[in-house]
Amino acid sequence: MTVQDIVEAVSAISGTRRSSKQLENGIRLLFSREVHRDGGLFLRLESGQYDLRERVEARLRERIRTEIERQGLQDLSASSPMTSQTKSKEDLRALHRRARHSKYMQMRDFISEKEPQLLEYFAEGTELNVDAFAPRVEAVESGTWENDLFRYATLLWGVPVSGGFGRRVRFLVWDDSNGKLVGLFALGDPVFNLRCRDQWIGWNAKQRGERLYNVMDIFILGAVPPYNQLLGGKLVAMLATSNEIREMVERRYRDRPTILQNKKKNPRLILLTTGSALGRSSLYDRIKYNRLLLYRRIGTSQGWGHFHLNGGLFEEMKAYVAISDPERAAANRFGNGPNWKIRVARQCLEGLGLSGNLLRHGIGREIYAIPLARNFRQYLLGEHRRIQAFDLPSDELASYFRERWMRGRALRRPEYKEFRKLAIPQTIHSAQVDD
Repeated sequence: MTVQDIVEAVSAISGTRRSSKQLENGIRLLFSREVHRDGGLFLRLESGQYDLRERVEARLRERIRTEIERQGLQDLSASSPMTSQTKSKEDLRALHRRARHSKYMQMRDFISEKEPQLLEYFAEGTELNVDAFAPRVEAVESGTWENDLFRYATLLWGVPVSGGFGRRVRFLVWDDSNGKLVGLFALGDPVFNLRCRDQWIGWNAKQRGERLYNVMDIFILGAVPPYNQLLGGKLVAMLATSNEIREMVERRYRDRPTILQNKKKNPRLILLTTGSALGRSSLYDRIKYNRLLLYRRIGTSQGWGHFHLNGGLFEEMKAYVAISDPERAAANRFGNGPNWKIRVARQCLEGLGLSGNLLRHGIGREIYAIPLARNFRQYLLGEHRRIQAFDLPSDELASYFRERWMRGRALRRPEYKEFRKLAIPQTIHSAQVDD
């Protein structure tokens, strides 16, 4: 209730003769002391109302437990990480269903407005001509219809797509033979601490700090129907390594100071990383160009994250943190420390007397490294200053893909021709059903 609600209730019950202003000031002083005292009885909510701390925290603890249990994740004890008994890709998709639903609900107005126009850029199966196939990569700029198309297409993914952080460059892959969308990918700043990557490179903390700028992470990648039926995801993965992409990134960030150190660094891409959210990856597995293995499996992540804080739960946790630490709750800019959401969620959990291990969902991701130079390791370790880059022209990568994968797949599985693009909105709108 608000202070005014309390003033009116107290006045009615007590029949006090004190002025309501005196009573109001006294109540405000009491609340102010309690709100700012560690472990005080009352909390001031974002709405301006006050509630008992014990009641607010009990409600939020129950919300957290309910949401976690709803997704099939088990909290074994206050000090143990959660575990999931999932194994199949379908099981893993089911775990992300709540997050996908939340994403859909956030974007439903956008979908309703933009969908009819954006559907025109998806191909019917009969419009895909393998012999005429002519892929082209286009960088996406904010505020454009291409940006709208990128956002809409990502809703096809069974695992909701994050926005990335720090440096972010997004790309669409087109088939110039028919003007239709093949797929998309995006590069962003890499995770600062990634044990399997750092051990594989051989980095110490100082070396990582000096050369992490030469690494970017592919945080979304894939093909859309019907191109995905002809292994188009492998083409998109190959194009992400191309000379042209490296040149685009270098042009965009040349002469720009870094966010964290405010220094101008060489923006040349030396290494890419990416991860598979659904167990062992058939997309990245055995992607070669001639004899060069492009994607190399280097390990598995430890399964920490916040994807399971769905249904507005993270927003409630952030509001709780904001009561006592508004700067932490609002520090969602790159440069304010590693993974803002993780830090806010952990502070909330610990404030509620819950274990930070509730952020360890246990669903590890296969991590892949994509070297872009022969001497990538020596350069990243600071042993070499000159880069011996691989020569990977996008047109040759596309030709190799067509002969190595696309033609044979089209002959073996001609049912791609039966695809109808009306299946696109059907897939996207299926996310509105929240199990």
